[in-house]
Amino acid sequence: MKLRIGIATFALLAWVLSACSPEPAVPAAQQPAAILVEPAPAVGLPAGPPQQASAPAQPLPPALAVPAATAVPASTPMPTRQPVARVIEILAPTPAPEPVAVPVKYPVVVTDSNGDELVFEEEPERIVAFDSAVVEILFAIGEGHRVVGTHDFVFYPPEAADVPRLGGAFNMDIETTVALEPDLVFIFFDTFKEDLERAGLKVFYLATLTDEFTQVADRTRLWGNIVGNPEAADIVANDFEERVDAVVRTMNRFGAGPTVFQDEGDLWTPGQGTLIQQVFDLLRLENIAAEITGYAQLSPEVIVESDPAVIIASYGDNISTNPAFAGVLAVQNGAIYVPTSDALSIASPRFVKGIEDLAAWVYPGLFR
Repeated sequence: MKLRIGIATFALLAWVLSACSPEPAVPAAQQPAAILVEPAPAVGLPAGPPQQASAPAQPLPPALAVPAATAVPASTPMPTRQPVARVIEILAPTPAPEPVAVPVKYPVVVTDSNGDELVFEEEPERIVAFDSAVVEILFAIGEGHRVVGTHDFVFYPPEAADVPRLGGAFNMDIETTVALEPDLVFIFFDTFKEDLERAGLKVFYLATLTDEFTQVADRTRLWGNIVGNPEAADIVANDFEERVDAVVRTMNRFGAGPTVFQDEGDLWTPGQGTLIQQVFDLLRLENIAAEITGYAQLSPEVIVESDPAVIIASYGDNISTNPAFAGVLAVQNGAIYVPTSDALSIASPRFVKGIEDLAAWVYPGLFR
């Protein structure tokens, strides 16, 4: 009995001693150690402390190593990376150079319709523009403030409403003109040229009534040089030319168009040598009055016999309600165009708008 108790006591003592003894170390080859991910520091970023990751079954292969930026512990604030100026310079587009204003070099010399040279030593500050087209050109290039006088039949632009009127287009009030003390007077007819010059005024005479409408761009640039603003004048002139060219390119694909009659009032109509005839030619419109020169008044019988397919009623439709024209093709089809402005009457920068509007009305499928 004593022997059994002794053996049991000895076994219990051995069990207690083994439980309290430290576990023998396992060789590294038999037990995988915890993996530490310690990234190499990136440029501009401090290296963070190593972070202990969960032990996977097998070590991560080198190709799957965690990128350096993701190894920064959440508790460590991420520093802001400074932009690299060299990269930005390469990727950024090269800015377009700003236009540099080139001042006009005075003196500016122009030649009038008499072949006489007119010299401008400096830009004129006060201009009497006795011509609707010149008034519109000066306002279009931002130089309308120079216009101190014009004639009674200037209606555009609205800003010109306060400019003093100096008589009808062919009837100038010389005394009032002199009183305005202009340093330049522009006229498109030479009736009063000598009277103005005897009064000591500088006069620029240019017979523009025979101009082609394509000369609007040239006239615009001319005035830009005279008043010292060629940059603005060139912008307006280029726009005019580009828009006219667009119409020309479209119409060059086609032959003859419909016949046309334009009523300027009381059956007066334009023929050869007029601005509107040039527009008719451009738009392939066959003018029933093409055999006349300038303007003439047609009889109702001639209009009915010509049977125009299109009628342009410049100042209101007095045709369609007249029983004499009830059988005319344009009246039957309602093809009567009433312009919303007088753009086609004045060789100014807005003349091209009149062309575009008429073209869109006659050929809605070609012009939008």
